[in-house]
Amino acid sequence: MQQRADGCIFVVRSGIRGLRSELRGRELRMQPTSLRRYRFFLRWVFLSTLIAIALCSLKTFAETKVITDEDKDNSVQIKLGDTLEVRLQSNPSTGYMWYVHPKSTQVLKLLGQKQTEATEPGAGRPIVQIFTFEPRRKGDGILLLRYVRAWEKPMLGEEQFTVNVVIE
Repeated sequence: MQQRADGCIFVVRSGIRGLRSELRGRELRMQPTSLRRYRFFLRWVFLSTLIAIALCSLKTFAETKVITDEDKDNSVQIKLGDTLEVRLQSNPSTGYMWYVHPKSTQVLKLLGQKQTEATEPGAGRPIVQIFTFEPRRKGDGILLLRYVRAWEKPMLGEEQFTVNVVIE
């Protein structure tokens, strides 16, 4: 039996008795095929995970800035890649709802709008309307929402929500 530089053992002479006497007290260095496959699989999973983490977009780490009725007429700063969520109370049973004004800032893009369910059953219960925006580019502008009935013409003195948005 001889051993090569890479650690593999091979038998020079023939015969089972000679092989047994040579191998007695020694360990074979060759790993079973299933163990090699398992180690290959683990390396593949590890490397795939590292690559996936490295390729994650900035949106994974983006923050969501939430503003409410209390932030009316204030200023808010967000970064590109972040999300701005506006939560305003309304009462749809009266016909009044919040709408984004057409002349509102162009530095924000409306991603979606949803509303919560009333906390108690029955008519006239308030809900919360949720508007989700993402910044389009750096800059600043005024986000303007109006609290109106959709079928009525805009009137002076209608309730509005304004906030100055600064995108860095």
